[in-house]
Amino acid sequence: MELKDKVILVTGGAHRVGKEMALSAARWGMNVAFTYRASAKPAEATRAEIEALGRQCLAIRCDQSKTEEIQPAVDAVIARFGRIDVLVNSASNYEQRDFFDVTPEGWDEVLNTNTRGPFFFTQAAARHMLTQSDGGSIVNIVDEAVLKPSLAHPDHSVSKGALWTLTRLSALRLAPKIRVNAIMPGAVLQPPDWSDERWNALIPNIPLKKHGSPQDVCRALEYLIHAEYVTGQMMVVEGGVTM
Repeated sequence: MELKDKVILVTGGAHRVGKEMALSAARWGMNVAFTYRASAKPAEATRAEIEALGRQCLAIRCDQSKTEEIQPAVDAVIARFGRIDVLVNSASNYEQRDFFDVTPEGWDEVLNTNTRGPFFFTQAAARHMLTQSDGGSIVNIVDEAVLKPSLAHPDHSVSKGALWTLTRLSALRLAPKIRVNAIMPGAVLQPPDWSDERWNALIPNIPLKKHGSPQDVCRALEYLIHAEYVTGQMMVVEGGVTM
């Protein structure tokens, strides 16, 4: 896929790794749309950074845990750019709680954001991609919970496992015009509520003995967008830690 002037939609693109993917796409020559839920100021700053790179940008407020907000978000991208070439399902909910502390309400919030939201974004975007002569590409951002469930994040682990299943299901259903893959990042960006000590304590358990960076994820994304003979696969970007 030639990326110049193509259109990418990144959910959760206002900050952290989602923002880095949106900025990288702009550097590749793409026009960028991204969603955000409550981060209005970061979203405005990200939009300004993308436009400073000479690309068009659309920031859309969308709480994807509410299904009724998803189709209007996709419609807004089509209204602005006329097409969607790449969808990145990056927006995610990451709640920590014990197995016995999970409530039906908390479960629904996590699964609605991390699994149901990406499904309906995929469905809405794919309807447009299938009408395009060159189809499109969808990339879902999963995490280590797919291979190594976290006891501290039970509902999150289930939601990301389901997202990986959705990746493979979508790859089968949407082929041959749309390719669907996943990226599994590891320790690529320090959480804002983590101390340096806690962050650096991860290194001894990483075979490559170092943290990654958001750019490692962006390079994986660029590869998957271009990889015309790859679908239904997960690119693992975690320094070997899940081994």
